[in-house]
Amino acid sequence: MVNDGQSKIRIALTEQHGVAMEYCQFPPDGVEYEFIRPFPSAHSVIRSPIKSYFGRYETKEHELIEAVLSPIFTKNKWIYYLANFQEAVAFSFLGLPILKSIRIAFITNMILKDNFKKMIFWSNAGKDTLMSYGKIDDDRIFRKSTVVYPAIREISNVHIRFNSKKDVNLLFSGDFFRKGGVNVVDAFERIQKLFPGVRLRLCCDDKIDFNTENIVLKNEYLDKIKRNTAVILGRATRSDIMDDILPNTDIYLLPTYVEAFGYAILEAMAYGIPVIATNHFAIPEMVEHNRSGFLIDTSGYDCDRLFRGYVVKDVPRDFREHVTDELFKYMCRLIESPNLRETFGRAGLDTARTKFSFRERNMKMSRIYREALA
Repeated sequence: MVNDGQSKIRIALTEQHGVAMEYCQFPPDGVEYEFIRPFPSAHSVIRSPIKSYFGRYETKEHELIEAVLSPIFTKNKWIYYLANFQEAVAFSFLGLPILKSIRIAFITNMILKDNFKKMIFWSNAGKDTLMSYGKIDDDRIFRKSTVVYPAIREISNVHIRFNSKKDVNLLFSGDFFRKGGVNVVDAFERIQKLFPGVRLRLCCDDKIDFNTENIVLKNEYLDKIKRNTAVILGRATRSDIMDDILPNTDIYLLPTYVEAFGYAILEAMAYGIPVIATNHFAIPEMVEHNRSGFLIDTSGYDCDRLFRGYVVKDVPRDFREHVTDELFKYMCRLIESPNLRETFGRAGLDTARTKFSFRERNMKMSRIYREALA
């Protein structure tokens, strides 16, 4: 069905992922989003750690299906929004591994079908995985591939402040070990000796977000955190994060080891908060080093090999010391200079309101929708 320019284009979304939930609230002009459920399946031989992987979707009420995170089975016209190509081929047969070449061949065959219209990556780093991970050189695949950045809503200036003092609030969030919580806690202990008034908020849960097979390492850092009265540990509600925690954060820390995108960084930038992160994967497409934040260079380490999978087994000593030393150095510079924090914060705010705005995203998605239905 081709939209006549008057009625709404009805887009069905497959997964209530946070990014999809966000852009669902700010649709392009002439577009209507609705989440739909997959058809129930009594049994599936395909297994994946990704939710609703290869779900079967059919709809007569929508012109187009937009698959989020996971590829789908459908006879409808559909597009696919994903962080990297690894997500597309993350499946097994009854839990048994399948050769990577077979999984890639299966997915590329789906992409080349007439009803598949566009593969949309969250970042240029994500799109590059077609070659770096998938070893794909088929021009037909690349013609069906593009990049559209996730958007972040514009935060009212009422919630944006720039603290002129050195008693600052630091924030870390997410999976403690994969995202560099070890380095945050170690660097913070050193920072406290120079700046006793600094506070650290760890938005993570000790039962859910401390994923490691190394029990000694886990207990070591839980003990460090519990002994330190300047550290607050615990998850917070979405409203508390947006209305209280982020408006009162001065520096956001995410020295992550493995990252598909890093949406939490965008959220911090939307509040004018300077960021210290690693230069892993798509993060340099958000944070410009020495302009809106500081990026710790980890290019000398094979992070994909060192931290394969969701659970961190160990953090090698040389890598840990490198990241912690760089994090400490950059934290000192930002804590010592309120002016630098404000300069970086305003630059990040500008990036969030332009490059990652809903205006920019909706303009690109509208064009993709029209082309898919033409």
